[in-house]
Amino acid sequence: SLEKEELIFVVIRDKPLSSVKADIVHAFLSIPSLSHSVLSQTSFRAEYRASGGPAVFQKPVRFQVDISASEGGAAPKDSGVFSVSFTLISGPSRRFKRVVETIQAQLLSSHDQPSVQALAGECGPTASPLWGPVGGLRGRKTRMGPRP
Repeated sequence: SLEKEELIFVVIRDKPLSSVKADIVHAFLSIPSLSHSVLSQTSFRAEYRASGGPAVFQKPVRFQVDISASEGGAAPKDSGVFSVSFTLISGPSRRFKRVVETIQAQLLSSHDQPSVQALAGECGPTASPLWGPVGGLRGRKTRMGPRP
């Protein structure tokens, strides 16, 4: 059976890759109890541990953040269209969504163009991606293998 994973996309336009990366790292550093590591030039791994309450309820949220140039965009170093994907690795889904919403709000507020859109939805073999307004739909994605 195919493994389902929680996946949230944010699409950012008219910004250089260096600014997108800087905004993501700045958002990471602004959230207490969140630590991150750099996996590659366009990938990060993050872990959020909630503070307060009994330790037994403190299951950490681990997720990966990948930046990719969207199709039809310019060369990766130029200003263009970038897709930032947040993939839940382990931990509570609701807490993952709250943390990503916080990061997303910072990414969007640091962007001075109104053309930023959030993308998420059921992207299975027969479904097409759903485009919506900022803070739009969120859903699950069926993992079909490595992305090209």
